Amino acid sequence: MTGILAQIITITSFGNEYLKNGKLTDFYPQNSTFQHCDYVDFREMKKKNIFSSKKEITVSKNPIEWFEYLKSKNCKKLRLFYQTVKEDDHKMAGFVGGGGNWFIETINSTHSDFWISRWNHDKNLTEKPWQVTYGKAIEKRPIINQQLDLIQTRENLKTCLEKITEFAYKETTENWGKIFETARETLENESPESDFYHNDLIIWNNYDLQNRQLLMSASKAFVFGGMGSWNDMWFDKKEIEEKYNELSSELYDTMMKSITCAINKDKME
Repeated sequence: MTGILAQIITITSFGNEYLKNGKLTDFYPQNSTFQHCDYVDFREMKKKNIFSSKKEITVSKNPIEWFEYLKSKNCKKLRLFYQTVKEDDHKMAGFVGGGGNWFIETINSTHSDFWISRWNHDKNLTEKPWQVTYGKAIEKRPIINQQLDLIQTRENLKTCLEKITEFAYKETTENWGKIFETARETLENESPESDFYHNDLIIWNNYDLQNRQLLMSASKAFVFGGMGSWNDMWFDKKEIEEKYNELSSELYDTMMKSITCAINKDKME
């Protein structure tokens, strides 16, 4: 899982907790998804007066302030929304801004706004080189609140993982086969998050076990990146190369749906 996606998931999960209960402890900047960030702020395009053009205005200097801001605007809940950009999004997943677009949908009574992140790397900052801004990209649109069937989504992911596990063992290395096999087994694990790097990714108690299994399975199957990743492979035989691309695209799409499904079906209703 990329750091960009992990942070969006975290903000969505903890934001819903704040909107419901009005408080959070040990979230920002302590959460592991912020560990390499110099700052994480939130901005909108606004006019200073009726005669000026729109400018980017910081409305919240950090996620906690943003949750307070949303609550003051009567925001009801946060949801993930994924937008496919290209058919081969999985090939660009290892690059900043690649792999499709992830939005945080902020749901109000009559409409939704959609926020997207922008990551800037400052080479002069060694310990925390990333400067992150979430901007309101779309505003006052019909509510989406995307909900996918949990049982069907789990079955789809399981099927994808079974197919790509078989392919990996046969055509690549045992290591890749084990990665996909572990991801599939996570769908049945009673403690799916126990060995995950971001052990503070979400508020685990706010999600049923099947949701957590789905989220962790998809996360452990996230092998798409740059050099040395699953993307960094090719095959001499055309039919094997085609199968590799087909399975990779199918898995990536199913993973994105699995993450959306797992996070958007919480206990916060």
